[in-house]
Order: sequence, then structure tokens, then C-alpha cells
Amino acid sequence: MKKLLSIVLLFVCSNVMAQDAINYQTPPKEIYDLVMAKPTPGVSFDSKGQYMLVLDRSDMPSVEDLAQPELRIAGLRINPNNFAPSRSTYFTNVTIKEVSSGKEFAVTGLPTNLKAGNLQWSPNEDKAAFTNTTNSTVDIYVIDIKTHKAAKVNKAAVNVVLGSAIDWIDNNSFLYNAVNKPLSMAPKKTAAPKGPVVQQNLGKVAASATFQDLIKSPFDEMQFEFYATSQLIKNTNGAETKIAAPAIYSSVSISPDKKYLLVEKIDKPFSYLVTANGFNSTMLITDMNGGIVKTLAKLPSSELAPRGNDNVLNAPRGYNWFDNAPATVQWIEPLDSGLIKKKMDYHDVAFILAAPFTGTPKELVKTPQRMYNITDLTTGAFFVTEGSRAMHRQKMSKLTADGKMEILIDRSTDDAYNNPGTPLTEKNKYGRSTVKIKNGSQLFMTGAGASAKGDLPFLNTFDINTK
Repeated sequence: MKKLLSIVLLFVCSNVMAQDAINYQTPPKEIYDLVMAKPTPGVSFDSKGQYMLVLDRSDMPSVEDLAQPELRIAGLRINPNNFAPSRSTYFTNVTIKEVSSGKEFAVTGLPTNLKAGNLQWSPNEDKAAFTNTTNSTVDIYVIDIKTHKAAKVNKAAVNVVLGSAIDWIDNNSFLYNAVNKPLSMAPKKTAAPKGPVVQQNLGKVAASATFQDLIKSPFDEMQFEFYATSQLIKNTNGAETKIAAPAIYSSVSISPDKKYLLVEKIDKPFSYLVTANGFNSTMLITDMNGGIVKTLAKLPSSELAPRGNDNVLNAPRGYNWFDNAPATVQWIEPLDSGLIKKKMDYHDVAFILAAPFTGTPKELVKTPQRMYNITDLTTGAFFVTEGSRAMHRQKMSKLTADGKMEILIDRSTDDAYNNPGTPLTEKNKYGRSTVKIKNGSQLFMTGAGASAKGDLPFLNTFDINTK
């Protein structure tokens, strides 16, 4: 009996060892070909339509990608090995196509096992920059469109934890966020916490939404601060210059005249109730060296935002540069404390402030509904978009230099058949994408063209004078 038991145990052990040695199996060819069929490549054109970048991509992450570590914190999913999101889709090859002739050119100098993203054309469109993600770092490569060559241009590793990437200043220079401290300095979790996790309610009442992967402890706070903090870098033909001190940069935007930066920095304390994009922050304007020119606002945590359609946080929002002005920042503020149910003639107001940012902000327009955005068409003329998510309405109006508002489109967002589409854009003298206007009043609109016969994509003109 003992001998029989020994044989059985030997058989079981040998099976266990054999299971450990099994490799990943390949399915039948028909299944493999179906699953691994290449998706339609992405494309990116220059604004003149001379060149097209054909971007091969793969929707299937590799086993190696899935095996990478993942840190879930502050609503983010971070690969702590390379300061990047843990799950992303990438371009796996780039080809240059000359549109007029149809000729295609392979790009030399691309890294092996390419995982490209964040593609950005340079202002003169002779170059295109992109990030390449590896298991240990994120780098920046620049493609010379005429020579079809790509080369790595950064020395400091790139930090894309909060999504910021490449922002061109001129044809030879761009900004990016770099890793601030080496991975070896990452916080180490102690065997036991220093104390209990304590949260205080300081008397402000607000409904609380449910989010995944929030900060839950002081150690989580330390990890978020370490991985999200970055050093802003100016890269000029490979030479790197640090701008300002390291910070948790939520966003950085260059003014059209390339003289200022519109910066949002996340502040402490970090919230345990909302994700990183709802943390306390400071909105400010700096010069191109990082020197503070104007602090615009201290924005509170979105914990305090009232719930419900069309309700907003009682604070300024939507900071942005006007595209057709050298350096004019605009933003929106609620007039109803963020509560749409209040009976008021106007619920939102937009302000603007032009360089050198020493004057008083100028009121631009008020809207009866919740304001979504303002687009500057030409000097003194604007598109104002407002609406109600609760009532499924959207309204676009023309605002003239004398302050008059004229409704152009007022529609139900559920009515796909009568969706007028989205205006086409072109580059202005600052290199910014602005609404294309013909003869002073005609826009070019494009859309999916939903109809009873299916989607019929269209290109139409829309005259903002005759409607």
C-alpha cells in the first residue's frame, strides 16, 4: 500500500512540475488571424494637406504589457516603473505618405517595439514629435518629414502620469514634463502605519459621488505626490532647460504669442473623496521662464460641487487662451452659486483678461443657460455655446463687438438628424487652429450625417449672417 501511495504521489508531483513548464498556447490559425487582424491605421495630415502620417496600431496588449505593475491611486492607473498610464493603446509604426503623388516612405530611426503616442506637428509642420513608451521610461522622438528620419531628442525621462505631453513653442523648441526624482526614491511602505487614517468633516455639506481608486491613506498621498510631481522642461534641439520649480502640473498651455504660460498646479491637501482632476489647484500665468506674472484663482476641491445636471462648482472654470489674440485668457464663473435651480435671468458670466494682466478682468457676456465655451472667431466676434443637459438642449450664438447676442442654432441634443455638424478649422497667424471662415460669414461644417438611411457624412456651408 505504501509503495502504491508513493507511485501516486510521484505521478501527482510530476504533473505539477509539467504544469509549471507549460508555455502559452497558440489557437487554431483561423481564430488567431481573426483576433490578431490589424485594425484600420490612424492618419494625421499636415494643415496644407501635403503629407499624411499613416499610424499602424494594435488593439491587443501583449502579455508583457499586462504583466507590468499597476498603481491605482487618485482615480489614476499608473505604471510605477515608467511614470506613465498603465493601460494605453499605441501606434506601432509610422509611415510618411506624400498626398499628391501617393508615394510612401518608411521612417528610419524608429525604436524597436515602437509604442508611440501624443503625436504633435511642429508649427511649420516640417517635423512631428511623439512619445515612445518602454517598460522603464517614456522618451520623445522627432521625425523630420523631408528626410524621413526619426531621432530621440530628450535626456530627462518624460512624466505622463497626468497626461501632459508635448507642446511646441517654435519649430525647434517644445515643452514637456520630466520625471522629477529617480524611481529609487519612491516611497517605501512601512510594515505598520504610523497612525490611524482620520478624515474630518469641517461642516460643509455636499453630496458625495462614488469614484474608483481614490486616495485612502497617508501612504497613498505620498505615492501620488511622488509620481505626479514633474519638472517642466524646455527642449531646444536637444538642449534641455528647467522652467520653474517641480510641481504637480495639471495643465500647461502656451499663449498664442509664445510669451506666457497658463498653468494649473494641484495643491495640498489631497482629497480622499474625488479623483486627481478634482483636487485643490492654483491657476496662474507665468512668463516663459516660469516667473509668476498673475495668480488668477485658488480653485477648491470638487468635493463641494453640487450634484445634478447643470450644477457646477461655485468657482471659476474653463480657463483658456483666446486663439486670435496675442495673450488673452478667458474663463467662466457661475452667477447662481453653481445651482441651476435658482431663478435668475443669467446663470453664467464670462470674463477676459489681456496681457500684461495688471488690469481688472472684463466681463464679456452673460448667458441664461449654463455656458459651455467661447470661441473667438475674429477680433471682437465670438461663438458662445450654452445649454442644458437636463433639458437636452444646446444653443450656439454669435456675440458681436457691441455686445449683441444673436442665436444661430438652438437644437435638441437628441436630434441627430438635424445636427449641423462641427466647424472646420485652419491655422491662424499664431499657428493656432481657428474656425475657418469664407467671405466673412460662411463656415464649413462637417458631421456624421445621421439619417433614416444611415450615416451619410457631409460637408456643408453655414452662413452666420443668413443662418
